[in-house]
Amino acid sequence: MATERTRQGKEAEMSSRPHARERMARRYRRAVARYDRTPEGRYERGGFGYPEGYRGGYADRPGYWARRGELYPPEPEGSGWPSPLHHVSRVAEERHLRAYRDRDLARSVDAALYQVLGPEAEGIATYANDAVITLEGTVSHAEVAREALEIAWRMPGVYRVRNALRWPRRERAR
Repeated sequence: MATERTRQGKEAEMSSRPHARERMARRYRRAVARYDRTPEGRYERGGFGYPEGYRGGYADRPGYWARRGELYPPEPEGSGWPSPLHHVSRVAEERHLRAYRDRDLARSVDAALYQVLGPEAEGIATYANDAVITLEGTVSHAEVAREALEIAWRMPGVYRVRNALRWPRRERAR
């Protein structure tokens, strides 16, 4: 048995533990061997699978329900939306068009704010959701916030305006 002298002069037994890299290599080899022994099939213990397989949207995707090692033919190339490759329901298309209208509405309100308020509009964020405009941010005066709300109301297509603007409160002089 190997021994070495310590600072105190006592003999201490040398440890025969493997180096940290050797321990990690052994752990890696065991994990690979365990992975190779797993049966092909639904082994979705990643956190969102079920013992009988996937549910919902995941059950529709071949990448999830196909057994491990099974090859499935590649889908045809192309990414133009909409195209013959992608079937889009009326509901999904209407939601898509609503999102485009909201985006355009928010951009037009933002442009109008910049035209009228100038650099003061830098602190105002404009959001749109189903023609409801939300103005959020910090402005210098309450008058600027009031004017920003009036500008948003004047835009065609706006159904409602929500005010989330803040400004510094001034203390009253006594």
